[in-house]
Amino acid sequence: AIRVRMVLEEKGLPYNRIEENLNSLSSELLALHPEGKVPLLVHSVAGEKRVIYQSSIITEYLDETFPESLLMPQEPASRAQVRLWTYWCDTLFKPDLDLFKYERKEMSASKSTELQVRLHKHFEHWNSTLTSHKYILGDQLTLADIHLFPFARQFMASKPPLDGIENYSAIAAWLEGMLKRPSFERCMAK
Repeated sequence: AIRVRMVLEEKGLPYNRIEENLNSLSSELLALHPEGKVPLLVHSVAGEKRVIYQSSIITEYLDETFPESLLMPQEPASRAQVRLWTYWCDTLFKPDLDLFKYERKEMSASKSTELQVRLHKHFEHWNSTLTSHKYILGDQLTLADIHLFPFARQFMASKPPLDGIENYSAIAAWLEGMLKRPSFERCMAK
């Protein structure tokens, strides 16, 4: 839920955080989310309870509902780029990250090599984008940065690391900057 909490913090929105035991989901969560997953946003507006789930949908909803300090670009082509980066992250990078973190030890040598080649392609594209910009789409933080950040953080903490990960210095610098954002620091405060 870091994506959602970072948007809430970036926008300075008050919220109540309710932790769930993912091994024993509450009946309240199960009643609100058809898949019983987190994060889930319950936003009360004029007596109406709006229930929104899936982190990137929640973050766009928050950005549109509270348009001060927008995190989604105004120009349609840039908005599409945010969505494409999010799609890439959720459907291509995140599954490979999960394989790397949880299944690589059981993989055959050829499957492990294929996975590492895919990961390097992911990182080469990502790194080349960040060599000319502070953030993914330019000099301003957008939802693309917030959507990719938690997974970059997870990947860089993986042990043992991907061979050659140190070659992606632009990603490392971007990640260091994201880790120092006050919004992230507040997210991690207990």
